[in-house]
Amino acid sequence: MTNTLKSARLLLLAAFCLIGPSAIAPAAAQPAAAGTVEALVGTAVVTRYGTGEAGPVTVGAELFEGDRVRTDAGARLRLTLRDGSVLTCGEATGLTLNRALYGSEQGGRNFLVRASFGIVRAVVGLLASPSAFEMHTNTAVISVRGTEWIAEAKPDATAVVSLEGQVGVRNVDPSVPGAVTLGPGEGVTVTTGTSPPAPTVWGDARRNAFIERTTVP
Repeated sequence: MTNTLKSARLLLLAAFCLIGPSAIAPAAAQPAAAGTVEALVGTAVVTRYGTGEAGPVTVGAELFEGDRVRTDAGARLRLTLRDGSVLTCGEATGLTLNRALYGSEQGGRNFLVRASFGIVRAVVGLLASPSAFEMHTNTAVISVRGTEWIAEAKPDATAVVSLEGQVGVRNVDPSVPGAVTLGPGEGVTVTTGTSPPAPTVWGDARRNAFIERTTVP
């Protein structure tokens, strides 16, 4: 081995020691987005999970598992999730993407969203077992296998109406017994600490008011 070659190898070894192996290791994979903001009227704020940083929402913004979104007065926001489900928030609404697991190859998905306050419309494609999609509020758990519904969350009550398909509703407190299934046009209101009452058919005025409040112009 020539002196020149020996010198080159020593220089390379010294550079590696100075830089360190971590500097040339592949970067950690970024988490996949849980959904994308497709439409927005007015203003909304997202609080990022983990950092707590809050900032304005824009059309095209990606949201991740654990992020919280809040729409201001007069605002509307439409969010498309990775599995194609669509969530539309009305004004003064708080929504958290608690869990967003999606396996595109197997078609398996497991979504849990929390509506802390306000009104949200959800359109969820047909789910095959063991997939699940749930929405939690202060008083209710809403579960589906593929349907469209609207939920209005208040501190002590949640009103739910099914627009298409069937929607399962029970109290968020697991110690409270009872559950009901809503068919198209049927609604129910679940209050703190009580079992869901029997569903009733909502009138056009009430149902259409919920639809209008969760439509992005």
